[in-house]
Amino acid sequence: ASMIAHKELRDFVVAVAEELDIPFQYTVIPGGGTDAGSQHVSGQGIPSLAITVPTRYLHSHSSVIHEEDFENTVKLVEEVIRRLDAEQVQKITYGRKHD
Repeated sequence: ASMIAHKELRDFVVAVAEELDIPFQYTVIPGGGTDAGSQHVSGQGIPSLAITVPTRYLHSHSSVIHEEDFENTVKLVEEVIRRLDAEQVQKITYGRKHD
């Protein structure tokens, strides 16, 4: 609703998930948004992507998630962070190594 995921960042995250056999799915949120919506257009733009836990009844008194979805999301985010060194950030940002 408020942003389109950065292609290179999306491809990087998907590659990590596939390598580790972490299940994932794409979604389009028809309304609302995340903080990434305003951040991705700040300054010259910030490569952004929302990694979320599938949730039923979000913003209610009884949101429901599957524990395995939560654990897999944590595993994916941890591994993405481990692999985001300066060279990878440059590749994502500029599409290649940038000097």
